[in-house]
Amino acid sequence: MILESQLTTIGHFVKPHGINGEINMSIEYDIDIPSLKCIVLNMDGIFVPFFVESCRTKGAESRLVTVDGITNEVQAADLCGKTVYALTDDLDLDSEDDEAGFYAADLIGYQVLDGNVNIGEIVDIEDSTENALFIIKSGDNVVYIPIADEMIEDVISDTKTIVMNLPEGILDL
Repeated sequence: MILESQLTTIGHFVKPHGINGEINMSIEYDIDIPSLKCIVLNMDGIFVPFFVESCRTKGAESRLVTVDGITNEVQAADLCGKTVYALTDDLDLDSEDDEAGFYAADLIGYQVLDGNVNIGEIVDIEDSTENALFIIKSGDNVVYIPIADEMIEDVISDTKTIVMNLPEGILDL
Protein backbone atom coordinates (compact mmCIF):
# COMPACT_ATOMS: atom_id res chain seq x y z
CA MET A 1 0.00 0.00 0.00
CA ILE A 2 1.30 3.44 -0.94
CA LEU A 3 1.04 6.03 1.83
CA GLU A 4 0.72 9.79 1.31
CA SER A 5 3.87 10.28 3.41
CA GLN A 6 5.84 8.41 0.71
CA LEU A 7 4.74 10.82 -2.04
CA THR A 8 5.74 14.19 -3.45
CA THR A 9 3.46 16.24 -5.68
CA ILE A 10 5.06 16.66 -9.11
CA GLY A 11 2.18 18.14 -11.08
CA HIS A 12 -1.42 17.89 -12.23
CA PHE A 13 -3.18 16.32 -15.18
CA VAL A 14 -4.79 19.21 -17.04
CA LYS A 15 -6.62 17.93 -20.11
CA PRO A 16 -6.59 15.22 -22.78
CA HIS A 17 -4.36 15.82 -25.79
CA GLY A 18 -5.65 14.22 -28.95
CA ILE A 19 -7.70 11.03 -29.21
CA ASN A 20 -5.13 8.36 -28.24
CA GLY A 21 -5.12 8.84 -24.46
CA GLU A 22 -2.27 11.34 -24.21
CA ILE A 23 -2.70 13.80 -21.30
CA ASN A 24 -1.35 17.33 -20.86
CA MET A 25 0.37 17.46 -17.46
CA SER A 26 1.53 20.64 -15.73
CA ILE A 27 4.72 19.96 -13.78
CA GLU A 28 6.20 21.54 -10.66
CA TYR A 29 9.72 20.12 -11.05
CA ASP A 30 11.96 19.65 -14.04
CA ILE A 31 12.27 15.88 -13.70
CA ASP A 32 12.67 13.03 -16.13
CA ILE A 33 9.19 11.52 -15.77
CA PRO A 34 9.91 8.32 -17.74
CA SER A 35 12.79 7.55 -15.35
CA LEU A 36 10.35 7.27 -12.42
CA LYS A 37 9.24 3.79 -11.36
CA CYS A 38 5.68 5.06 -11.60
CA ILE A 39 3.47 8.07 -11.10
CA VAL A 40 0.75 7.90 -8.45
CA LEU A 41 -2.81 9.24 -8.47
CA ASN A 42 -5.37 9.40 -5.69
CA MET A 43 -8.25 7.30 -6.97
CA ASP A 44 -11.20 7.52 -4.56
CA GLY A 45 -8.94 7.79 -1.51
CA ILE A 46 -6.46 5.10 -2.57
CA PHE A 47 -3.04 5.95 -3.99
CA VAL A 48 -2.72 3.96 -7.21
CA PRO A 49 0.48 3.60 -9.26
CA PHE A 50 0.37 4.23 -13.01
CA PHE A 51 3.18 3.45 -15.42
CA VAL A 52 4.29 6.04 -17.96
CA GLU A 53 4.57 4.69 -21.51
CA SER A 54 5.83 7.92 -23.06
CA CYS A 55 6.43 11.53 -22.18
CA ARG A 56 7.32 14.52 -24.31
CA THR A 57 7.95 18.15 -23.51
CA LYS A 58 5.32 20.77 -24.28
CA GLY A 59 6.73 24.07 -23.01
CA ALA A 60 8.71 24.77 -19.86
CA GLU A 61 6.06 23.61 -17.39
CA SER A 62 4.10 21.06 -19.34
CA ARG A 63 4.51 17.48 -20.55
CA LEU A 64 2.38 15.27 -22.78
CA VAL A 65 2.15 11.93 -21.00
CA THR A 66 0.85 8.55 -22.14
CA VAL A 67 -0.08 6.22 -19.28
CA ASP A 68 -0.24 2.43 -19.59
CA GLY A 69 -3.88 1.35 -20.05
CA ILE A 70 -5.19 4.79 -21.04
CA THR A 71 -5.92 4.50 -24.76
CA ASN A 72 -8.51 7.15 -25.62
CA GLU A 73 -9.59 10.68 -24.80
CA VAL A 74 -12.50 9.54 -22.59
CA GLN A 75 -10.19 7.53 -20.31
CA ALA A 76 -7.71 10.43 -20.32
CA ALA A 77 -10.45 12.89 -19.37
CA ASP A 78 -11.27 10.77 -16.30
CA LEU A 79 -7.76 11.46 -14.97
CA CYS A 80 -7.79 15.20 -15.66
CA GLY A 81 -7.82 17.50 -12.66
CA LYS A 82 -6.00 14.92 -10.54
CA THR A 83 -2.79 15.68 -8.68
CA VAL A 84 0.16 13.63 -9.93
CA TYR A 85 2.56 12.28 -7.33
CA ALA A 86 5.90 10.47 -7.49
CA LEU A 87 7.47 8.28 -4.87
CA THR A 88 9.70 10.65 -2.92
CA ASP A 89 12.51 8.07 -2.89
CA ASP A 90 12.54 8.15 -6.73
CA LEU A 91 13.01 11.94 -6.82
CA ASP A 92 16.04 12.34 -4.55
CA LEU A 93 14.97 15.94 -3.81
CA ASP A 94 16.43 15.94 -0.31
CA SER A 95 20.02 15.11 -1.21
CA GLU A 96 22.15 17.85 0.35
CA ASP A 97 25.26 16.60 -1.46
CA ASP A 98 23.65 16.97 -4.86
CA GLU A 99 22.98 20.55 -5.96
CA ALA A 100 20.81 19.20 -8.78
CA GLY A 101 18.40 18.11 -6.04
CA PHE A 102 17.38 21.74 -5.45
CA TYR A 103 14.72 23.24 -7.64
CA ALA A 104 13.97 26.95 -7.75
CA ALA A 105 10.46 26.37 -6.38
CA ASP A 106 11.98 24.66 -3.32
CA LEU A 107 13.62 27.98 -2.42
CA ILE A 108 10.42 29.99 -2.01
CA GLY A 109 10.43 31.34 1.55
CA TYR A 110 14.24 31.52 1.73
CA GLN A 111 16.00 34.77 2.68
CA VAL A 112 18.48 36.07 0.09
CA LEU A 113 21.76 37.59 1.22
CA ASP A 114 24.17 39.49 -1.02
CA GLY A 115 27.28 38.82 1.00
CA ASN A 116 26.14 39.92 4.47
CA VAL A 117 23.30 42.22 3.29
CA ASN A 118 19.76 40.82 3.54
CA ILE A 119 17.99 41.52 0.23
CA GLY A 120 14.63 39.99 1.18
CA GLU A 121 12.54 36.83 0.94
CA ILE A 122 11.88 34.79 -2.20
CA VAL A 123 8.10 34.91 -2.61
CA ASP A 124 7.77 33.37 -6.06
CA ILE A 125 9.54 32.27 -9.23
CA GLU A 126 9.01 33.90 -12.64
CA ASP A 127 9.70 31.21 -15.21
CA SER A 128 7.50 32.26 -18.11
CA THR A 129 10.55 33.67 -19.90
CA GLU A 130 13.74 31.95 -21.05
CA ASN A 131 15.63 33.26 -18.01
CA ALA A 132 13.92 32.29 -14.76
CA LEU A 133 13.90 34.89 -11.98
CA PHE A 134 13.57 34.88 -8.20
CA ILE A 135 10.82 37.30 -7.15
CA ILE A 136 12.06 38.79 -3.89
CA LYS A 137 9.99 40.91 -1.52
CA SER A 138 12.24 43.56 -0.04
CA GLY A 139 10.24 45.79 2.31
CA ASP A 140 7.58 47.40 0.12
CA ASN A 141 9.59 46.70 -3.05
CA VAL A 142 9.75 43.68 -5.33
CA VAL A 143 13.15 42.73 -6.74
CA TYR A 144 13.77 40.36 -9.66
CA ILE A 145 17.07 38.46 -9.65
CA PRO A 146 18.07 35.93 -12.33
CA ILE A 147 18.36 32.35 -11.12
CA ALA A 148 21.95 31.65 -12.11
CA ASP A 149 24.30 29.10 -10.53
CA GLU A 150 27.25 31.44 -10.93
CA MET A 151 25.61 34.00 -8.61
CA ILE A 152 24.59 31.50 -5.90
CA GLU A 153 27.41 30.94 -3.42
CA ASP A 154 25.60 28.82 -0.84
CA VAL A 155 22.18 27.40 0.01
CA ILE A 156 21.75 26.86 3.74
CA SER A 157 18.71 24.66 4.34
CA ASP A 158 18.86 24.86 8.15
CA THR A 159 18.34 28.64 8.19
CA LYS A 160 16.45 28.85 4.85
CA THR A 161 19.06 31.25 3.50
CA ILE A 162 20.68 31.71 0.10
CA VAL A 163 24.00 33.55 -0.07
CA MET A 164 24.50 35.19 -3.46
CA ASN A 165 27.22 37.27 -5.09
CA LEU A 166 25.16 39.75 -7.11
CA PRO A 167 26.63 41.93 -9.84
CA GLU A 168 26.88 45.60 -8.92
CA GLY A 169 23.76 47.56 -9.83
CA ILE A 170 21.46 44.56 -10.35
CA LEU A 171 19.22 45.63 -7.47
CA ASP A 172 18.78 49.04 -9.10
CA LEU A 173 17.12 47.62 -12.23
